Amino acid sequence: MSASLFRVLGRHELTSLYRNRVLVVLFSLVLVLLLAALWAGSSQLHTQQRTLGRIQAHRLEMQDSLVRRIRRVEAAGMRYPGFIWDDPTFAYNTARNEGPQYAAKAPFALQVLAAGQSGVQPFYYKVYITKKQQLVHESEIDNSYLQFMGTFDFAFVVVYLLPLLIIVFTYNVVSSEREQGTWVLLKTSNQSIARLTLLRLGLRYGLFMLFFWAVVAPVLAALVGPGFLATGNWWWLVASVSLYFAFWFALALLVNSFGLSSNLNALLLIFLWLGLGLLVPALLQLGLDRAYPIPSRIAITTEERNAINRYFERDGQALTKEVFSSPRTLIRQASVVTPGMVYGYGVIVYKSQEIKDQATRQAERRLYGQIEKQQAALRGWQLLSPALLLQETLSALAGTHWQQFNHFSRDVDDFRTRTQRFFYPKMALASTYRTFTVADAAAIPQFRPRVYAEYGWLPIGRSWLLYAGVIGLVLGVGYRRLLHAGR
Repeated sequence: MSASLFRVLGRHELTSLYRNRVLVVLFSLVLVLLLAALWAGSSQLHTQQRTLGRIQAHRLEMQDSLVRRIRRVEAAGMRYPGFIWDDPTFAYNTARNEGPQYAAKAPFALQVLAAGQSGVQPFYYKVYITKKQQLVHESEIDNSYLQFMGTFDFAFVVVYLLPLLIIVFTYNVVSSEREQGTWVLLKTSNQSIARLTLLRLGLRYGLFMLFFWAVVAPVLAALVGPGFLATGNWWWLVASVSLYFAFWFALALLVNSFGLSSNLNALLLIFLWLGLGLLVPALLQLGLDRAYPIPSRIAITTEERNAINRYFERDGQALTKEVFSSPRTLIRQASVVTPGMVYGYGVIVYKSQEIKDQATRQAERRLYGQIEKQQAALRGWQLLSPALLLQETLSALAGTHWQQFNHFSRDVDDFRTRTQRFFYPKMALASTYRTFTVADAAAIPQFRPRVYAEYGWLPIGRSWLLYAGVIGLVLGVGYRRLLHAGR
């Protein structure tokens, strides 16, 4: 096809789209949706950044308070005038009061685009020697990686809303020629109808992508800074979204090749959107929930409690005899709280917590094992739904995937173990249980926030290369059908 014909067809297509108001109305809707989604996502990101700033300020405030209180006790000859359970020179008291530290998942700029697990998984914990407190997100445990509806963000707009606008943009690219009486004229052209239609759809795809990224890239850079442009996450995201849109344009070519009316074309494309975008993921979720049921929160709690009870019924007599009956601690006999009682409770916490942690690990392995089985099974069915594939890809590239939150949670568990190893020897030994100093306060382990946006565990390149083949196949079938229709 000559360059002059390409220019003539391009001008004709632009003029036609402008005159029937499709270009103006469609791109206005795209602009409004994208601006609203990016603003909502950036607002959540900035809220998270402010929260992390307040957490850091609170940590410094608690650290300064602890140091001042220890120095006052040391200056008074190790006499504490207040309640003994608040004395900061007792390692057990500090471990309960000022000792707990916050562990935070540092925000990644592209999480503006996909909320992912952010609505279910916490991005920070307060870490005690006995637990990691979530403070929020106490709802039932679910694999929300399969739950798409709910959050209005860039991912929701791209995966669910923009395909509808693409359908509006492409549903009558061939049928309108029949209905307007220009089909016969096209058949007399020295260019095949299939080639002309493919070119027209290519021009519309180019216009759509040019406008889309011309809005997204500069607006996102203005909201969160341009640093994301240097990341591999961004360029994989561009490629994935572009291929996803190409799929819907290719599907429009295939549907137009059947020679149906414009109304039937629109209905068929909307039916395919409902099936591929909503019905298939919903059926997969129901099927996988039955095949790999996720234990409920109450089941997890009951399992932990039963494991702890089994230990104390079988092996807990030694702990009871050692601590509760010790003449030093006098926990059961004393009517006045003594330093020995504080020491005794420290020993109890130290030894019983190890038992509880072991039970918790067993219960969590069962939970995460089921979710991982669901995800592994789902990955094999992703080609049935481009929406399913893009949803996972976007959450992984935005740093909000379940795997990334799970990685953060495991790091928090490791941090709690380091915190325990710091406090346990001090609070569980008679020689050190009341020797917590300013130097110890400065040595309390701190969690170093980092960005969890790696995606090497997800075969993004292979998955989308395979889907590029699917897109090529759909285009090829539609093109061949139009070749026969134009004869």
